[in-house]
Amino acid sequence: MILKSLELKNIRSYSDQTVSFPLGTTLFEGDIGSGKSTILMAIEFALFGLGSERGAALLKTGAKKGSVKLRFEIEGKEYEVCRSLEKKGKGVQQTDCSFKTEEGVLDLSASEIKEKVLEILNFNEPPDPKAQSVIYRYAIFTPQEEMKAILWMRPDSRLQTLRKAFRIEDYRIAIDNSSILTKLVKEKSISLASHASDLEDDIENRKNKKAEIGKCDTQLTTLTKREEELEEKSAKLREEIGVLQKKKVALGKAVGEIPLLESQIEDKRKEIVGLQSEADELSREIEEKLKPEIEELKETEKPTTKTMQELKEELEQLKRKEKELRKIETNIEAKISDYESIEKNGTCPTCDRPADPKEFEEKIKQKTEEKRKASEEVDSCEKQIDRIEKLQDSLREYEKTQVTLQNLNKQMEKNNERIEKTRERIKVLTEQVEEATTKLEKAQQEVEEFNKVSEEVTPLENEHDGIQSELKAVGKRISTTQATMNMLKKEVDELEKKIETKEEERKLANRLEEYRIWFEGFLIPTLDTIEKHVMLSINQEFNQNFQKWWSMLVEDPSKESRIDEDFTPIVEQDGYEQDFNYLSGGEKTSLALAYRLALNTIVQKVSTGIKSNLLILDEPTDGFSKEQLFKIREILAEIRCPQVIMVSHERELESFADHVLKVEKREGISQIKIS
Repeated sequence: MILKSLELKNIRSYSDQTVSFPLGTTLFEGDIGSGKSTILMAIEFALFGLGSERGAALLKTGAKKGSVKLRFEIEGKEYEVCRSLEKKGKGVQQTDCSFKTEEGVLDLSASEIKEKVLEILNFNEPPDPKAQSVIYRYAIFTPQEEMKAILWMRPDSRLQTLRKAFRIEDYRIAIDNSSILTKLVKEKSISLASHASDLEDDIENRKNKKAEIGKCDTQLTTLTKREEELEEKSAKLREEIGVLQKKKVALGKAVGEIPLLESQIEDKRKEIVGLQSEADELSREIEEKLKPEIEELKETEKPTTKTMQELKEELEQLKRKEKELRKIETNIEAKISDYESIEKNGTCPTCDRPADPKEFEEKIKQKTEEKRKASEEVDSCEKQIDRIEKLQDSLREYEKTQVTLQNLNKQMEKNNERIEKTRERIKVLTEQVEEATTKLEKAQQEVEEFNKVSEEVTPLENEHDGIQSELKAVGKRISTTQATMNMLKKEVDELEKKIETKEEERKLANRLEEYRIWFEGFLIPTLDTIEKHVMLSINQEFNQNFQKWWSMLVEDPSKESRIDEDFTPIVEQDGYEQDFNYLSGGEKTSLALAYRLALNTIVQKVSTGIKSNLLILDEPTDGFSKEQLFKIREILAEIRCPQVIMVSHERELESFADHVLKVEKREGISQIKIS
């Protein structure tokens, strides 16, 4: 892969910047924080998306939209990928994405573009949009600090990381999966073998059940034959009994009629007696009660010729008159009281003037006489009211008497009608009793003949009942035997299925045990051996490259470095191992760079799709002395890579580069200028 150009719009500290990447060694030189690393981040973002980064880490502060457009070439074919970022709510997301090829422009999603890039680059790794490209990080660009972190991590974690970089983690995955599968196969084999352990018992049980079915079948044949014989005898008896039963049924009507006729005759005679008694009682009631009461009531006289309404109106007039008289009487009493007050006090109660008591003596006498007359009229009125009220009571009593007289007359009429109907009913009942008596005599004769037929039927019925009882018992035994045989057949069928299943389970358990032995004895050891051989071969080549780069960077004959079997760098001074923490800053950087270059060489080699034509170095000389800085020229010459991109704040590296691009930041905006 060869980079051609990069366009940045609102990416970190860049507003609008286009960068061209020529062949040869290009140096991005600038102060710390000027925006150099942003170029490398943008290249990786264009190719593989955000990965584990957040969109807010790339979008320029305050900007709503930003974009990165990268042109690159692979085997003579040019491609262009464009990714956009947009602030939405509190977060930043990828939006418009496109991929341009010689055939045209494709509008793809963020994950689809990564998948397309991996396909073109021939990077054999999953297109997870949230994961970084391991091959890119170890074959083309690894930040210096990230490489130091790899050196300082635990050996087992480092090996796992390197397996991914070397594309041999499939061996370890296969070994782990095989171990898990072996365990599952073993557990399944034991489970199946355990479940099928009683197979022989089931086979023996099936044999016994089949023997019982044979016995039931023999017994069923004998019982069925006996059932047929009994049904034949029963049919003959039913025929004989049927003939007699028809005759018995014809005569049996008389048996049922006799109690009915006797009951009818007795009921009708009782009804005749009851009706006669009822007629006599009604006659006595007429003669002894109704007639005397009627005669007595006829003699009652009417107390007045006036009606009740007329008496009511007269009474209301008297009560109104009485009310008026009492009002007059009350007024007179009030006047008398006033006059007596004036007579006593000598003062008018109305105007408070003095008054002569003698003037009111005559007035008091007059008013007293008026009161007497008014009281007499009230008494007279009260007597008239009392008389009329008594007259009303007498008139009401008379009217009740007349109603009672009417009711008594009606009652006497009803009694006479009931007596006549009763006599007619007695006549009808007497005739019905005579008719029923004739029928009873005839039925009694038929009953005698019915008893004779019954005596003939009874022995036949008893014999038939005996046969039916035996037939029922035989049928019950047949049903029981049939049910037992069906149950046994069902149990045999279930046993057949169980036996078949357990035989299959036992075969499968044996086959799984063979698999387990093959996994444990052959596959896992073989995979482990292959992985060790591959890792050993890589380790040897890795060590050679690492020692070559180390010896070029550190010219100290007392210090040597090598890679152990866990890919851990070992530094020795005068034959003694030296702790990483005691190395100088330049030595630590040299160690990381040597490891980085060795890793780059191996990853490019094992990843067959990568062409060794692009190398990106981020601050490769941090902590180097001036003497070590000049070693970079030798390293670049040794690498012989068509395109090398370096990012550094060391001005001394300018003389090693074919192209120098100055990165400056002014008023928060980064700009790139050709030196």
